[in-house]
Amino acid sequence: MINEQRNKIKIIHIIDAMSVGGAQTFLINLLKGLDPEIFEFKVITIIEKGFLAQDLEKLGIEVVHLQKKGKIGFSLIYKLTKFLKQEKPDIVHTHIFGADTQGRIAAFLARVPIIISTEHNVNPDQGLIKRLVKKILSLITFKIIATSAAIRDYSIKNDKIAADKFALIHYGIDLDAFLFRGFKEIDLQNIRAGVIARLELQKGHTFLIQALPEIIKKYPGFNLQIIGEGHLEGQLKNEVAKLNLQKNAQFVGVRHDMAQVLNNLDIVILPSLWEGQGISILEAQAVGVPVLAANVDGIKEIVLDKQTGLLFFAQNPRAIFSCVDSLLSNPELIKQMLPKARQLVEEKYSLKQMIANYQKFYLAII
Repeated sequence: MINEQRNKIKIIHIIDAMSVGGAQTFLINLLKGLDPEIFEFKVITIIEKGFLAQDLEKLGIEVVHLQKKGKIGFSLIYKLTKFLKQEKPDIVHTHIFGADTQGRIAAFLARVPIIISTEHNVNPDQGLIKRLVKKILSLITFKIIATSAAIRDYSIKNDKIAADKFALIHYGIDLDAFLFRGFKEIDLQNIRAGVIARLELQKGHTFLIQALPEIIKKYPGFNLQIIGEGHLEGQLKNEVAKLNLQKNAQFVGVRHDMAQVLNNLDIVILPSLWEGQGISILEAQAVGVPVLAANVDGIKEIVLDKQTGLLFFAQNPRAIFSCVDSLLSNPELIKQMLPKARQLVEEKYSLKQMIANYQKFYLAII
């Protein structure tokens, strides 16, 4: 029940940091779009405040940083519990494993009426202990929101969480910001490809780099922009140097003007080993950039092979080359795929639809 001493529903989101990432972009878009006459928000970060905190603060949303100390973070749980008791939110909504864990325990200890978590990704790299923690915490969680069917199904199967704990609400793309440009013929003498992803093991950059020599051999004008940052940056730069690919592969770091970046690309490639959904794919499809992506759960929901994009076997450089070759040698296929990809985003993955679904969800549980 909503606190009767105030008119608005008070929701506190807890996340690891407001740094660059899919979960953080989602949270900014969500809080920007929900009705401020109905809801009031605060955001708590536990690792660092993060660069994107300023985007929330510009909206008048307070971002509070409560520093985690140590691996387990008992002191953080105490600080979170104390803060939540003072704030008396109607809902605590947590994101990302560390914040999910400490946040839900603290919300339970503070007797917050409703605890929600969003599962943003499939996590095959998580071990037995983390899976056990997630299962136990599901018992005190009102609902776990999965951003794709693949995430929901994976969590049910691998984390052993009851199916009725889940709600499905897809990520949404701002279609007013990512305008559809239509078909653009690709100049084979100057092919501008991009991979837009954190430089982490999950995203599979290594296999795309290994595919480049064969791609460049057939298409000397092929250029790859590697957009993002992460722990593997040094390793990936070494791989590019060993293959003498510096002229054809550039590391451009994080970009905050994704609509403009996409408008300057001919192809987007995402070679992920696993994926919850893939916001960069949805943004590319919205703009009208052809998408090539790994044939893994999550991606397969938004890239329908030879209909809205092309799929290749994950962890397979030869398959990546074949997929690039198929696309570049078949402009008619590109013409057919692009409007279907845009239509898919409009029908299932628009930001307006996502915000409406969350608003309906929050009001229903209150």
